[in-house]
Amino acid sequence: MEEKNNKSIESREVEPQVKKRKFQLNKHPWLSLLAVVITIVVSIILATCLVFALGLSPFTSTGQFTHDIAFQLLTVFIFVPFVLRLPKGKRTYRQYLDDIGLTKVQPFVRLVLLAISCCIILALSQAAASFVYRFSEGLPITWSFIRQVFDLSGDLPPGSPSLLISFPSIFEEAVFRGIVLTVFLNRYSERKAIIFSAFGFGLMHLLNLAGGRELVWVLGQVVWSFILGLFYGYIFVKTRSLLPLMIVHYLGNVFISSLTGYMQTRASIEIQALYGIIFSLGIIPTTLMILWTRFFVSRWLSNGQSPVSIETKVELHQL
Repeated sequence: MEEKNNKSIESREVEPQVKKRKFQLNKHPWLSLLAVVITIVVSIILATCLVFALGLSPFTSTGQFTHDIAFQLLTVFIFVPFVLRLPKGKRTYRQYLDDIGLTKVQPFVRLVLLAISCCIILALSQAAASFVYRFSEGLPITWSFIRQVFDLSGDLPPGSPSLLISFPSIFEEAVFRGIVLTVFLNRYSERKAIIFSAFGFGLMHLLNLAGGRELVWVLGQVVWSFILGLFYGYIFVKTRSLLPLMIVHYLGNVFISSLTGYMQTRASIEIQALYGIIFSLGIIPTTLMILWTRFFVSRWLSNGQSPVSIETKVELHQL
């Protein structure tokens, strides 16, 4: 008996030990989201230090642009690919850019047309906020008022730096659609991945409380960012390109002040937040843009199945 026991012990000793799987952040979407948020905060702090080191004021357009472009570039092009290794683990830099959709710009003309048409829908929805609010005041909507709402010159140089300071916002799409959404697509269905990434996009705007914005306004921003994030996620899944998202995000930020200026100068913060959720950036434009994108893709961009769907299924099969 003793010999048998000794042999069994020896056999267990020579059995190869099962190797523990190395932790991979990209396999854990919610941890990845948290890591991205922390990375953004760190990048913001570093960008703020850079602005002061350059002797700039964060309250000027130049200082604001420098700050915003610095923390976005740090996040997207340095910390995420080299430190977090998202969205698909260790990859070459070219593969990383492919993964997040930055290199997918074809068919260029059709992607741009999709973006511009969505911008028009968004602009009309934002203008509708001013029209509805004026109507609620019992005032007539005259031709001169319509021309005033659609006068976009106030957001163009030399009178406004909006074209400059809105530019860094395009990299939000690289973060929350190119990186975060792609991570969620590795584990969840397209529908769930879009919702979860939009949820993170909305919550991210709570950081604006640190800038001194009113609580009601920030909460409204969280809600409409979530809703609009559904559209951004949908169009990314259908095109696998950041190009149309970046265009819509950028132009939407540039001209919103002109299109909703009447309401912003006359309505309370609570009303502005409510109108933002319904008209400016929320339910109405998101619904219309998703429906239009669905039609546009099926008519002019469809190749039978979206690239993300195919890639996601392959990766899930390999897990």
